[in-house]
Amino acid sequence: MAVECGVIAGIFLLFASIFFIRKHTEWAIATLPLILLPLSDFFLELVLIKMFKVEVTAFGAILTLVISVAVSAAWIGAASGALRAKHSKSTAATFIAISNIFNIALAAILISDILTRAEKLEAIIH
Repeated sequence: MAVECGVIAGIFLLFASIFFIRKHTEWAIATLPLILLPLSDFFLELVLIKMFKVEVTAFGAILTLVISVAVSAAWIGAASGALRAKHSKSTAATFIAISNIFNIALAAILISDILTRAEKLEAIIH
């Protein structure tokens, strides 16, 4: 899932870059928190586990993802203030809802993947 998360983070980074180039700074800043969760999984799996051979427990990986979702949700909420200033309240509310649903759905998929891999590893050990 690390490669997939790297691609997702890259896509959102591309969206944010386009918003910055087009002078829609409030949308760019609001899009950036969507990078946190996939980037956390990418860093955790590819950099820590595969490159540096750090042993990460399933609990540690899940905790990292939950913290990423919480930080992202807080950032999305704060960034929506700028959206509310330039756009309608319903635009900001829709953005908050969709962004948080995306983060929660992606976190659920990643946590499921982590638990499945931990279960398979445990079955091999025993």
